[in-house]
Amino acid sequence: MGPKDKTGDLLIGFDLGTSAMKALLSDSEGRIVGQASRQVDTLRPEATIVELDAEAYFQDICSVIGELVSKTDDPKQVVAISFSGASGNTVLLDKDYSPLEKVISWLDTRTAGAETELWPELAPESIYHSAGWPFGGTFPLAHLAWYKRFKPDVWKKARHFTMLNDYIYHRLCGRLAVDYSKATTFYLQNQEERKWNKDLLYFLGIEEYGLSELLPPGSVCGTVTPEAAQATGLQTDTLVVTGSFDHPSAARSTGVFEEGELLISAGTSWVVFAPIRKRETGLNGRMLVDPFLSPSGCWGSMSALTAVAEKMNEYLENCIGSNGGESLPERYDRLAAEAEPGANGFYLELFKQPYEQMKEQVEEVAPRNIARALMEGIVFLTRNRIDKLSRMTGKPAGRIVLTGGATKSPVWPSIIADVLNRPVAIPETGQHAGAMGAVVFAGMGAGVYRDERDGYEKIKPKEIVIEPDPVRSKLYQRIYKDYSDRFDLSDGTDGDRYGRNESAESVAETPVLRDQCEELYIRG
Repeated sequence: MGPKDKTGDLLIGFDLGTSAMKALLSDSEGRIVGQASRQVDTLRPEATIVELDAEAYFQDICSVIGELVSKTDDPKQVVAISFSGASGNTVLLDKDYSPLEKVISWLDTRTAGAETELWPELAPESIYHSAGWPFGGTFPLAHLAWYKRFKPDVWKKARHFTMLNDYIYHRLCGRLAVDYSKATTFYLQNQEERKWNKDLLYFLGIEEYGLSELLPPGSVCGTVTPEAAQATGLQTDTLVVTGSFDHPSAARSTGVFEEGELLISAGTSWVVFAPIRKRETGLNGRMLVDPFLSPSGCWGSMSALTAVAEKMNEYLENCIGSNGGESLPERYDRLAAEAEPGANGFYLELFKQPYEQMKEQVEEVAPRNIARALMEGIVFLTRNRIDKLSRMTGKPAGRIVLTGGATKSPVWPSIIADVLNRPVAIPETGQHAGAMGAVVFAGMGAGVYRDERDGYEKIKPKEIVIEPDPVRSKLYQRIYKDYSDRFDLSDGTDGDRYGRNESAESVAETPVLRDQCEELYIRG
């Protein structure tokens, strides 16, 4: 059965980011009718504590939805809503589904480095093989351990152990649900089986009915409750549909589906998202693995230059600055454009050369070369990850799509194309690719699109393609080799949150709980 003919229907897609939530109101052909956003208010009572208020967060979502609904001729036009975005924020609910405490953000570091103290029996490698994300002592698995050990009174009252995104679904449609993609960040899912990991549930003392219901992305959770309808302006027959993690969502809206294709998301962190045929490819590369289109299509892999923008901004603020009526971004672009490729031999590797370490040396460097070196250094590190992925898959980079803040620069996309020696496509919806991916999910749930590929073909955005310059590209091959040798980029781990190199085979041989649970639920 083909997709329904609902060309007059409207869809809402959310990208729930860490610092801001963005949403689009779109028709079925991808024409944006309205957009709205809100800053996310994080609570930081102590240096290591980062929390959110679940009720305030929900009210912000309702406010954004209401703003979009006000742009319609009739609220009945909105047939479905879906949520993609960042995940890993933990909330414990009581028997009435009310939060017992503030939400613990994935940015929270109270448990960082304490994994052996909190989980002395835990075998991190088996967790990685099961969940798809390396366990580094933070995120929900560590949050749950912290609650059980340090707040046993709250733990005993808890009846539902979940994440903030799942709670939002419950508030909207009365069903506590999570898609397979965002469930990865909870660590309790066996990613290959799409089921909760029974060994870990047994160890935690959590029953499966205390967790969110696992559903595929693009699945209907339910319809908007009367209470949510009153708070948002939506109708009670509006469908609430599951989404995915942010980068896999952006890949769906930009048509990155096959192995060899790449999505570069250039924001606070620079993330390379790549479809891969074999899950073990991502595990061997120590990447973050997403279910993506599996089992019928590719898995997804992600490699990140974590918080690289913050490290760059230290240089910009101290070495570039604004100049009269020229803004800092404008000055940054102008200076970088004035410099020659290679920045006159000045290289910067932001993870090995933070500003505080380099501030005396950069005093002798021309601002234009600092600007160029900053851009080039980030692109060189990105190429390092792409080259590593190509070696693992045996496929050279094919179609490359760029989204995020760097697309606004008149210089950066050209550097990327020249360094990679590949054309780089910039979709006109690139600034909100994650939210547009959620629009695709909403349309799938409503029967407007048959699947992700059909949705992409229906909303397919116009693209600007940046071609590499043959002369500069040839020059950059030499410059990149010099940079790579100088900073020893052979392992490709600088800037990644997780950088160990154990193989997938060794992961599979390690029990999930040392000396316990001899009948393993996890299979290598």
